[in-house]
Amino acid sequence: MLISILKALLVGVIAAVPIGPIFVMVVQRTLCHSRRAGVMVGLGAAAGDMVYGGVGLLTLELIKGFVLGHQALFMIAGGLIIGAIGVSMLTREVSLSLPEEKRQVSDWACATQAFASTLSNPAALATMLALLTAFNLGMGAGEAPLPLLTLGVGAGEALYWGLVTWLLARFLHIGERTLRTVSRVAGALVCVFAVVLVVRGILMIIGS
Repeated sequence: MLISILKALLVGVIAAVPIGPIFVMVVQRTLCHSRRAGVMVGLGAAAGDMVYGGVGLLTLELIKGFVLGHQALFMIAGGLIIGAIGVSMLTREVSLSLPEEKRQVSDWACATQAFASTLSNPAALATMLALLTAFNLGMGAGEAPLPLLTLGVGAGEALYWGLVTWLLARFLHIGERTLRTVSRVAGALVCVFAVVLVVRGILMIIGS
């Protein structure tokens, strides 16, 4: 049970790692307003991913027989999706600029914006399903209850954003060049993780 909760926390962290609009929004709010504003953006995004985490876990619970019967294929598919995320992190141009009119918002508006932005991205659900499958969550046996795993996903992402905003507030500045470097390093690590998943899936097929 503890292992499955730790896996759920890790899923939340990995789901938050890709540097995209939410990351840029967290950086903007933290540097231009306060750490609290950045945290609220992160919490909004975490709430959105927690919803997708709950949907993903319920889906996998309902079709766990099919998933277990085709685990290798799901692992390869998950690895390919995660690999696509890593490649996008390696190639995407990162900018810290936001339209000025969007900066003057309350903390709760920051959270609502991030929550809506996360839920409006269908790829977020596909990513969540890929991560949950990769970590063998939602399969039932020996796991924590689904609500607890869902909270674990949200908690993992919230911890990640808390760390990011603390680092930003502590060091006070991050340039676009640094952000691009961080994005590429994180993208490379995500790609390595994806390759491992694909290779594991292929080996399972060969060995069966």
